Amino acid sequence: MLTEAGRVVYQRAIEISDWSQNIAADVANLRSANTGVLRVGVVPALTQTLLIPAVKAMLEQSRFMLRVQLSDQLFQLLSTGEIDCAIAAFDESVKHEFNHQVLGQQRSLVVGRVNHPLQSQTFEAADLGAQQWVLSPKHILLRQWADDFLKEKARIKVVPVVEVDATPAILAPLIEATDLLTVLTEDALRSDACRKLRALPSPAPVWSLDIGLFWRHTAQFSPLMERFRGLVGQAYASKSVLGVPFPR
Repeated sequence: MLTEAGRVVYQRAIEISDWSQNIAADVANLRSANTGVLRVGVVPALTQTLLIPAVKAMLEQSRFMLRVQLSDQLFQLLSTGEIDCAIAAFDESVKHEFNHQVLGQQRSLVVGRVNHPLQSQTFEAADLGAQQWVLSPKHILLRQWADDFLKEKARIKVVPVVEVDATPAILAPLIEATDLLTVLTEDALRSDACRKLRALPSPAPVWSLDIGLFWRHTAQFSPLMERFRGLVGQAYASKSVLGVPFPR
């Protein structure tokens, strides 16, 4: 564990690294007329709707190094200087650690297969506690919400039969072939991989969280980063305007 002095040295080392990279970026921009490499992190659920439109629009101007991880892992990469910015769920615990721009909200839903028994019958919120679940690890915000809901409504401490340290969407074939339930974002549910899954009707809960673009306080936004930030904002606005309802 770092001592207090060690933490100060570590933070200053990050600042020096950013300062060095900013100089290199400035020189590269002068030499290459805004061509360069952008190191971007994104949560899996927003890859299709936010990241890809921005990357597609900038392919002629820049190269990308992409990291697709859950929010807490992206914040670690951002803190250590391994990525320049991250598109992630807004976490109160890091709002003072990084600069950020709130893009908007993302809803998360309780999801099962199309013909799951709870899709076609009346049920109580407490009945969700009797189901088997695929969930993220305990430190992930969506898992914490699910745990709190089931503790309050079903008075149980849920023990998932499958715990996965990535988006549960990667296990869509398992969920569509069983009566397992999980929690997915709207964007993940609309993806081709989840086309055989549906959100459960009320009283299954719907959670909302803010989505933001994050970068370090000491990072300097190059013209490329400014353009990327603008394109991500446009992509989110376009997604909101479309207002595509999630499958029920």
